[in-house]
Amino acid sequence: MNLTLNQKIALAKSPTATAEQLTKLSNDKEWYVRSWVAEHHNFPIPILEKLANDEESYVRCCVARNPNCPISILEKLANDEDSNVRYFVAKHPNCPILILEKLANDECWNVRSYVARHPNCPQYLKEYFRVKNFMTNYKLAHYLPISLHLC
Repeated sequence: MNLTLNQKIALAKSPTATAEQLTKLSNDKEWYVRSWVAEHHNFPIPILEKLANDEESYVRCCVARNPNCPISILEKLANDEDSNVRYFVAKHPNCPILILEKLANDECWNVRSYVARHPNCPQYLKEYFRVKNFMTNYKLAHYLPISLHLC
């Protein structure tokens, strides 16, 4: 594929891009191109798995942001060394409770805060955060329903 950087990005963003085109772009030397490919809604899962191991953390963040990212990849990315990647796992709309439970003890307050705000966050985890006051710099009560506030 002899395309300019802008053409590659346009192709990676295109809803009509084929799996073959996206697979080729997933090997591009530019992380920016790979990141757009990782977010594509029609991306082949085996290539998404490959990009979940990309050396560039921004590409891994984009994998975690992909709405079609399978749970198995989210599980892997929940252990990523980069807290930004873990943040996007916690923010993923399909993040299961088991992963939210794991991320509830994350060292990064930003990850924990999104776990607390996640629509799938169970009440017992919200209560855990409230009692432990796990968040630094922010009061979790701000994110909880009024019924949980202590007077």
